[in-house]
Amino acid sequence: MDRDSNSFFVQIDDGIDNLWAVEPGNYWHWDKVNDRENFDPVIFPLVQGIHTIKIKLREDGTKLDQLLLTNGIITFTPEGKGETAENAVRITP
Repeated sequence: MDRDSNSFFVQIDDGIDNLWAVEPGNYWHWDKVNDRENFDPVIFPLVQGIHTIKIKLREDGTKLDQLLLTNGIITFTPEGKGETAENAVRITP
């Protein structure tokens, strides 16, 4: 991955598209959702209920393996790669 293939759009419910520019690298790593040149990290204030998270293609070389949702502690950084989720969903185009 390089700086020409390092971003997605992230949308929660019917909100705006946030341009998430991930840190390029040749290895797997965690990266907080940002809105390039605006907010880093982006905080989504969600109320109790059902929400839709959309990760939208922007550049064809960008890869995404896992998402981690937290309770708003922006200083939290996970360690390792984590376990495979039991409720993992395969998303196909």
